[in-house]
Amino acid sequence: MPPSKMDEAIRAARADDHLRALNLFIEIYGSETATMRTPKDASGLSFFGLSLALVRKQFKPAIDLCRRAMDLEFYNPNHYANLARVYSAAGNRKKAVDTAEQGLKLHPEDDYLLQVRQSLGVRAQPAVPFLDRANPINVTLGQARHAKKLAEEEKKKR
Repeated sequence: MPPSKMDEAIRAARADDHLRALNLFIEIYGSETATMRTPKDASGLSFFGLSLALVRKQFKPAIDLCRRAMDLEFYNPNHYANLARVYSAAGNRKKAVDTAEQGLKLHPEDDYLLQVRQSLGVRAQPAVPFLDRANPINVTLGQARHAKKLAEEEKKKR
């Protein structure tokens, strides 16, 4: 039996061919206000959201699609990983990390989720730990530390 369009779209999204995946998902669902006809349609929603965010930079509908997928299949680790990637693409690293961590509580061994969490990295300790991370002193010292790190990396390249 040949693979369905949904299988093809999900495979394209997993292979980071998001433009092709987005086109297939639009054929399947019609638009970002997708309706589901089969259980497999629900599993494609978060990949549709991920492709929408990465190709068109439409973060709000992408987040909504991923959240709808999580509501329908909270047990599917792909939905957590995809939502984390959407948050990261939207510039909300904190929500991305929180979402990946939430998914890892349910699925600590899932490779895709572990890969997404690892790609988000680990934040450095604030320069002055007893002050809030957003305190202007910590912000300024953190920016200086980051600039120094970039300068050292640039120096190594030469």
